[in-house]
Amino acid sequence: MGCNFAASQWLIKKLRSNNTFEMIYSLVKPCAKIALSVYFRKINISHRERIPKGKPVILASNHPTAFIEPCIIACWLDEPLNFLARGDLYVQSPFIRKLYKWFHIVPIFRIDDTGYSGLKNNYDTFSKCYEALAANKMVMILAEGRTKHEKRLRPMMKGTARIVFGALEKFEGLDVHIVPVGVNYTNPDEFRSDVRIDFGEPIRVQDFMPIYLQNQAKAVTALTNELRKHLLERVVHIADPSDDEWIEPMLEIHRHGPSARVFPSFSTDPKPLFEEKKLADHLNELSMEQKESLKSKVKKYIGLLKNAGTSDRGLMDHTSYSLGSATLLGILWIPYIIGYGLNWLPLYLGNLFATKKTKTIEFRASVALFLSMVLYILYWLACFVVALVMGKVWLIGMVVAMPLLGYFALLYRDLDFRWKDCQRAAVIDDDLEEKLLGFREELMAGCQQK
Repeated sequence: MGCNFAASQWLIKKLRSNNTFEMIYSLVKPCAKIALSVYFRKINISHRERIPKGKPVILASNHPTAFIEPCIIACWLDEPLNFLARGDLYVQSPFIRKLYKWFHIVPIFRIDDTGYSGLKNNYDTFSKCYEALAANKMVMILAEGRTKHEKRLRPMMKGTARIVFGALEKFEGLDVHIVPVGVNYTNPDEFRSDVRIDFGEPIRVQDFMPIYLQNQAKAVTALTNELRKHLLERVVHIADPSDDEWIEPMLEIHRHGPSARVFPSFSTDPKPLFEEKKLADHLNELSMEQKESLKSKVKKYIGLLKNAGTSDRGLMDHTSYSLGSATLLGILWIPYIIGYGLNWLPLYLGNLFATKKTKTIEFRASVALFLSMVLYILYWLACFVVALVMGKVWLIGMVVAMPLLGYFALLYRDLDFRWKDCQRAAVIDDDLEEKLLGFREELMAGCQQK
């Protein structure tokens, strides 16, 4: 009762404040946080304490997916986040314009999307950014400009530097800081993958003002290069796209090391990201001959695993397969089926629509995530109304518990997949296991050689 009263008082206070946009943002934020925790198996966000307090801040991030990066960062920051997004969507309908306002999205208009006629709208966009910074608010800019589903930092657009210098021209003495944000996914298009985000040391824009006063173009280039340098330090970067086919599997093999764990689902430890980045940087620097050798070994190792009917994850964790773990999974199977059966429909429909309607891989996960969240809320509310109408206490209780049962089913699914991998690895004969482990050790040792 006390919680319900406090919640109602909070809602009344929001309504009386007459700030509808802030209320909607505050209501949707926890829902989005839950949705992201469902979609991703692990969320790792490190060094949030580097964001300056009480100062105007631009968070400058790389851009591997369509909408997910701003959503994650907005959900795990206490302060409201304003961010720039495509202007061609903004002009499509009044409803989308309302969505932009509700969620603090500022449209940015590009020639490729809206033609030259749309560029004049950017004057208003820049003004909104200047005003937000003058009010010590936080603005997020996706500094690469365009989204691309790949593990590399692409060339920086100069818009970030131009916006901050424009703000300093309009509001003299403004102490703007740019915080580089490296966003890294194991595979953003895969349900229950991992995301790793790291906040870098802030770049003080005032330090570049002497250059700007002498040569504006030179200052914009210098600040953009500085930002790129900081982002490269926290983005897993495969320099040559032709190396993706063997470095990606190497990174995945590296994740299956002894330190790999199912829990916790949220962490602030930067170690997993920077260990993976260190490996990627090392592989980038190998000679062509060394790369070809490792590429051949990776292909051979994956082929050996496939022929053995197992996986690298199972091979590294096969001791988890036991009669005790099998018994526990068997006991928990019934609540898993209940949780799965009650919750699968909206997630299935959201994913189905995204798969059929999105044209590029960069948008599929974002659309699936958003639609599944909206459909799930509507589905749950419909179930709750039906339970109230029927007046069955047990049914109301089940609907109330439905999200928790769904999350349990999700964790059970993760553990079951892992256990089955271990089961397949545990039944191979000792000689084959020794051969696979020896080849894996040789492969990993080859990664350490220059």
